[in-house]
Amino acid sequence: MAVGGSGATASRLSELVAGIISRVVAEEAESLERAAEMVADAIASGGLEYLFGTGHSMLVALEASFRAGGLVRTLPLVDLSLMGVPSAIRASHLERLPGYARALIESATVVPNSVGVVVSNSGKNSVPVEMALEMRARGMRVVGVTSLEYSRALAPENPYGKRLFEVVDVVIDNKVPAGDAAYEIPGGPRVFPVSTVVNSFIVHAVNSLAAELLVARGYEPEVWTSVNVPGGRERNQLYLRRYRDVLRYL
Repeated sequence: MAVGGSGATASRLSELVAGIISRVVAEEAESLERAAEMVADAIASGGLEYLFGTGHSMLVALEASFRAGGLVRTLPLVDLSLMGVPSAIRASHLERLPGYARALIESATVVPNSVGVVVSNSGKNSVPVEMALEMRARGMRVVGVTSLEYSRALAPENPYGKRLFEVVDVVIDNKVPAGDAAYEIPGGPRVFPVSTVVNSFIVHAVNSLAAELLVARGYEPEVWTSVNVPGGRERNQLYLRRYRDVLRYL
């Protein structure tokens, strides 16, 4: 089957993604709810949601930040060198470097009562594990988004001898297959990485559930509005003035 022919492959790929997300919804409902409660608690207490990942997982942190329909008080811990800019090879080496996550979080302002979300499919390298530990050392409860089947099959490659799912308060299993590629071409290689789509769904779902919890508690959740709808720019300006000194990426 080839993409662009009958459309059968595109349909199959859609089914693969939908199937993974359906498994997350069905099997991780309790973890999603617990994570949402942690985010809601943090925001209600004046804290932030700190988001972190390395490589393509960092895209998930960016996706959830300054996003129309997303929570305002999210702070991505972004380091372009870990995302592969200007060198993907360098990023691969850096995510295995002990002490790098500590340097990143020590350069940030940690707001009390905050929550952390760390995304890593394999969960075995130094930086994501160290980031989760450093967040907890600073009083945060931490959510880990990872592939449990994948991670459990791997040995830790960090000085702590732990994988991400072993050092966080709540684990959300993203059900992503080992190596990320979810489709095997008949007679060819595995292709179609799905983690970015699935992990983005998870983080947006958690934050949307958190917003609903806040409403139920009598809080009005602060949410970014698209600047392309009437009043959106003006509403966002209120948040920009309020949080410019805290959300340093704005």
